[in-house]
Amino acid sequence: MAYPQAHARRRRRSRYRTAPAWLTGRRIAALVALVVLTPIVVYGVRVVGSLSKLSGSNPGAVIGCILKVKCDSQIASSTKRVNIALYGYGGSGHDGAYLTDSIMVVSIQPRANAAPQIAEISVPRDWMVPIDAAGNDHPYYGRINEAYSDGQAGGPVNAPQYKGDSHGGGELADKTLANVLGIPIDHFIGVDFTAFKSAVDAVGGVDVDVPDSFTDDAYPAGECAQGNCRTITVHFSKGMQHMDGARALIFARSRHAYDNLAEASNFARNKRQQLILNALKAKVLSVGGIGKLPDLLSALGDNVITDLGIADDTALYDLVKNVDSSKIVHVSIDDSNFLYECGYPRNCTAAYEYAHDKTYASLQHYLNDVFPDPSVLAEHAPINVEDGTGAGVGSSTRWSGLLGSLGFSATDAGPVRRTATTEVIDESGGKDAKTAQWLANYYGVSVETQPPASASTAAETTGGGVTLLLGQDSERAWNGNNQGYPSNPADNGAPSALAPAAAQTSPPYSASPTTAPRRTPEPTPPPSTPPPTPTPIVCLPPGHCKP
Repeated sequence: MAYPQAHARRRRRSRYRTAPAWLTGRRIAALVALVVLTPIVVYGVRVVGSLSKLSGSNPGAVIGCILKVKCDSQIASSTKRVNIALYGYGGSGHDGAYLTDSIMVVSIQPRANAAPQIAEISVPRDWMVPIDAAGNDHPYYGRINEAYSDGQAGGPVNAPQYKGDSHGGGELADKTLANVLGIPIDHFIGVDFTAFKSAVDAVGGVDVDVPDSFTDDAYPAGECAQGNCRTITVHFSKGMQHMDGARALIFARSRHAYDNLAEASNFARNKRQQLILNALKAKVLSVGGIGKLPDLLSALGDNVITDLGIADDTALYDLVKNVDSSKIVHVSIDDSNFLYECGYPRNCTAAYEYAHDKTYASLQHYLNDVFPDPSVLAEHAPINVEDGTGAGVGSSTRWSGLLGSLGFSATDAGPVRRTATTEVIDESGGKDAKTAQWLANYYGVSVETQPPASASTAAETTGGGVTLLLGQDSERAWNGNNQGYPSNPADNGAPSALAPAAAQTSPPYSASPTTAPRRTPEPTPPPSTPPPTPTPIVCLPPGHCKP
């Protein structure tokens, strides 16, 4: 018996759908892409808009630099040293709106196939300097912090190049700095207090390792121009602290400390400003900080003035973004080295600072040579600095500190017998020859060698390092008494690669560097109490000092 063939069972379509019919797999992928890309697009638009406003460049140029399509900058293709001045001021609504409360020069020396060398040079605001606002080489004297304000306001003397527009202040301040520091200022950035606070807040605050505790009981609570001349008491404890924008600004501006006199000066404040800037840089370049870049750029907005275009901005960022902050050189121009305070209120009517060397040659010589060749620093040579000047003003303390700022391992060996001329003595058996030669170039002398007592003790002398014996000639040069440093230190026979920067224009030497045996000077016993030779009080302009 034949049975009818069973019909194949058809699977019933479910009447319950988990998604609308129009939501296909391709459309789902598109929606996911939109969700992911929208924040990125918004981020990009905000960054482009903020960078365009900040640098004064059109959005097309900004996009070209971000995409690396077209972004031409001489900084990117040059090994020339770049110096950028940073000016901080109160801004609108503050007393002395454009008087620069902080001045710093960031100097960058590119190195082929290596990370660049960077120096932060802090300049005190009360330094009395010539300001040539007329542009005719007939300057008037004023605090260095007046230059930016005078250029911004177009007075007291209005030169055509300082028109009082948005760049007038930076241009006059740049010229004033270049005149006294002896290095060209290539670009400037002016930042007011609002931008400073907003920038710190935009990245979520900064972490600062406060070096010393101090209490300022005279910090301004407001602005006298707005009727608030009250003061408040602020305190900072030693150690790591997290600071928001307002707290960071107080830390950077405070210059009174009744419980810690070392912190009660413009010079201490300059060093604190360096700490804040480095902390801000570290935060911006961190993973979390990159995400807050649009907020940071937006916070700067109208409160920043700069002559840097987007191409140079990008080139500088690419140049320094991977630099180890611990390798940055920190130089503070202050009364421990190139300046002295006038002695307020006993000697002068206000707190002014003056240069020991009124020609500025000693300061300019130092700043032109602020980047020793890395091969010199790599020796890690111990340098013993001896004071043979007989001046009694702590010359070895001063120079051990200055050399230490450049990265050398310098030790203050204190006063020794007075000597007429400076000596550089290589006691390392040649191991620290580059360091000895660099010092000899700097002071314009020849390297002297300390011969070993015998061949058997020759090996023991290889760890002796270098002795720098400061002579009376170094103190005269320091004070600018017509005994300046050599205009071309390489002329003493040094290989040009080791010569300080000021000597790089000299022809390279093909011969090996020569050294002279250490000479034994004729004994010249000093007087029982060497007369001190402090720098005399000089008042520029006249009338700033009391009789």
